[in-house]
Amino acid sequence: MLKIFIPSYQVNPHFALSKVKIEIKPGEIHTLVGKSGSGKSTVAHIVVGLIKAENSSILINGKELNAGLLDRLIPQFKAAGYVPQNLHLKPHHTVDAYLDMLFQRLTEKDRIKTIKHYVNLFHIKHLLNAKIIQLSGGERQKIALLEAVSQPIEYLVLDEPFSQLDTEQKIEFIQIIQQLIAYKQIPCLLISHDLVDIIKMSHKLGIIENGKVAFQGNWDKFWKSKNNIASRLKLAMLNWKIETDSLLNNLKQPLGD
Repeated sequence: MLKIFIPSYQVNPHFALSKVKIEIKPGEIHTLVGKSGSGKSTVAHIVVGLIKAENSSILINGKELNAGLLDRLIPQFKAAGYVPQNLHLKPHHTVDAYLDMLFQRLTEKDRIKTIKHYVNLFHIKHLLNAKIIQLSGGERQKIALLEAVSQPIEYLVLDEPFSQLDTEQKIEFIQIIQQLIAYKQIPCLLISHDLVDIIKMSHKLGIIENGKVAFQGNWDKFWKSKNNIASRLKLAMLNWKIETDSLLNNLKQPLGD
């Protein structure tokens, strides 16, 4: 289990995180949503170790990751898999060569078996001979996710993973993430502002506003909640459904000449 507790963290003179507490079970996707500037990405950076927040606690399976790590040369926690908003891939590698590099710690037999598994899971067999610089945004996002899980990680953090994807790519990527988390049975924290992402894939929802987690719980708790912030989000989700249904109905109408 991943347990996150950030009692306070001053982001800038005018904004701070306060009393952020999140628990995520193995095999569970917990989505943290909020508008721009609410503190979502700062939480992600603390959870993966890119920001050192004094007095915060990041526990994975009972192990404290913040302890004694003030002088780390590599800031990110080894236990964390992380896909940031801005991807950093090696553009001139072919996908095949990149995968071989990612799994080079394995024996040749295990490397071939593991790469084959992920190639099938991520649907990238047709990309193996392509250079990463030639890939589309959605294809690069797949490689970034694959890189994040290529090491023996204990949890995964995804920061706005769908921001550069079209609708069809989102649907495919959502399925990949769901299968991946179920297969690896690790906790996953998903940072997003997209209601479609939340509805499609998360087991639990957290709403962050002004640096504080204003609501947290499963879907049953969310729909029953009278929390003002949860109610605003429910209204937005219902409006989104109405708009989507209206769009689909229009698409079913015959086109004019």
